[in-house]
Amino acid sequence: MCRPTFPSSRDQRGLSGSVLTTILFPLVAAALWLAMQWAMITWAHATALAAAQDGARTAAALNATPAQGRTAAAQAAGNGSLNQITIDATRSATLTTVSVAGDALRVIPGFPVHIDVTATAPTQRLTES
Repeated sequence: MCRPTFPSSRDQRGLSGSVLTTILFPLVAAALWLAMQWAMITWAHATALAAAQDGARTAAALNATPAQGRTAAAQAAGNGSLNQITIDATRSATLTTVSVAGDALRVIPGFPVHIDVTATAPTQRLTES
């Protein structure tokens, strides 16, 4: 008498393919959504940092004004990664500071992320030698 070399169907263990798919699909989808949200936050932070640095560099130039720094920061921040952008620029005799704030784009509803970045640069001025 020959015995079959494969196990019979009643001896199988484990979950069926549809059950595995039902369990794993939401986990994979959640991981992808979280990765996309993280990418949006990273992009918004990098944009805000670059805008603040551009604004501070422009406003710190010799004979420049804080308004020129705000304009430069607004142009740098206008790539679509930030919503509700606010820019503040101050210039003193020694330091120029530009702050850029806004909200990152949201992929996950109900998950607001506020980005606030400040850059400081030494104010250019003529000094006696």
